[in-house]
Amino acid sequence: MTAPKEFYSIIDYTAPEIEDQAKIAATFAQIQKEWVASYPGYVSARFLASTDGAIVRAIVEWESEDAFNSFEKESDSKGRIAALEAAFRELSTQGSRQTFTSICEVLP
Repeated sequence: MTAPKEFYSIIDYTAPEIEDQAKIAATFAQIQKEWVASYPGYVSARFLASTDGAIVRAIVEWESEDAFNSFEKESDSKGRIAALEAAFRELSTQGSRQTFTSICEVLP
């Protein structure tokens, strides 16, 4: 079995109320478009709402860990962080990020 090489940044945003999930997803999706999506190696961002209303999860896919690390090094971190902090304040949310490499995939 050949392991895929994809790399993922998974970000969980707290949702004060279930009604806040759509606005949290829309706000952070816009930040992805403005600050992240144009970098080489960026594949996509998918936003999921937990059924209990407590979390919005962003799954950001990169072609490789090297692409992600280049983004971290080369991007306008100061501007991106300022945009994130403003969104956190406005939406009364917090974010927690972890990174993952793909080691196995099951297809039909």
